[in-house]
Amino acid sequence: MNELSVDTKNDATHTHHRPTWADIDLRAIEYNFKQVRKLIGKDVHIMTVVKANAYGHGTIEVSEVLERSGVDYLGVATTDEAVRIRDHNIKTPILVLGSVLPSEVAVAVERDITLTICDDELLDAIRSRTAHGGRLKAHIKIDTGMGRVGIWHEDALGIIKRISSEKGILLEGIYTHFSSAGRDDFFTAYQIEAFEKLLSSIEKNWIKIPLKHAANSIATVDFRRSHLNLVRPGLIIYGMYPKHTFPKLIKLKPALELKTKIVFIKDTPPGRSISYGRTFITQKHTKIATLPIGYADGFGRKLSNKAEVLIRGQRARVVGKVTMDQTMIDVGHIKGVKVSDEVVLIGRQGKEEIRTENLARMADSIAYEVICGISNRVPRIYKR
Repeated sequence: MNELSVDTKNDATHTHHRPTWADIDLRAIEYNFKQVRKLIGKDVHIMTVVKANAYGHGTIEVSEVLERSGVDYLGVATTDEAVRIRDHNIKTPILVLGSVLPSEVAVAVERDITLTICDDELLDAIRSRTAHGGRLKAHIKIDTGMGRVGIWHEDALGIIKRISSEKGILLEGIYTHFSSAGRDDFFTAYQIEAFEKLLSSIEKNWIKIPLKHAANSIATVDFRRSHLNLVRPGLIIYGMYPKHTFPKLIKLKPALELKTKIVFIKDTPPGRSISYGRTFITQKHTKIATLPIGYADGFGRKLSNKAEVLIRGQRARVVGKVTMDQTMIDVGHIKGVKVSDEVVLIGRQGKEEIRTENLARMADSIAYEVICGISNRVPRIYKR
């Protein structure tokens, strides 16, 4: 097994000197991809979402392993993200899921990047860029209830007709996005029906659009009807469960573990306050350890006085406010604890495990935000 430390900002291989890091198991990514493939069958394509630095796991490293695994498409948020992937010689089709400006059309044509079209605004730029050759690959975004970017489904047929007639556009796909797939089955069913109704109208008008997609991670597992001929899993590819019932439906392996080491231990008598705001006062003699990780690394302030970490196979509680660069924990109950001991903030140690989903609930957040919030100053070490 090879391990590689990567500077996620500059892609420069180096040895990191900071005792805080994230272990990324690319074999888990591959395993989870295969589990999704097994779930949906061979006739449905897979677009894996690798936006936001592949949810903190590393865009390039994850895209490379997915390409080797046979992914059909990669999904990103911005044209810049797509260009970065192309710069690393990754050939898999890439869809920019966000709305773009006319100035982005030229690079999309040059670098074989598929853009999302939500209205007529891009058409003049596309005509200008493709007048002397080349075509822009495009997917049309339909709004069936998300209320973000996209064409309202009731108004979409006319625009679809205009876009499909453009010589400079290869209309490759059409899609929608669910707003409440994990919370509101009724509204999700409404969105599916609205999209299906539009797809039926498109077929009746003899417009051919090869790829049709709607399903995010939750719908990939929970709403088979929404699979159409392409699904867009994100969170489940990284080994996290967006619903607590999913472990019974699909087996996943978490791909990321967040770790640090104790850098300082202080014998602390009762009555001493810990960290800003004096939100924690020791009730007895104990030992307080300092960890070199804080909210600037993505370990958020909402975890103050709530989260637990793993040391020597045991749980230790975060005490006091999480600060920008440091977090304090109570280790008075753990025998033999010392400076340089490894600490797991996300992941497994011995028989104990702390999952990203656990931290998300404590922080009144979601796993997406927790994992994407792990900053670039936390080195990633890749297991291949």
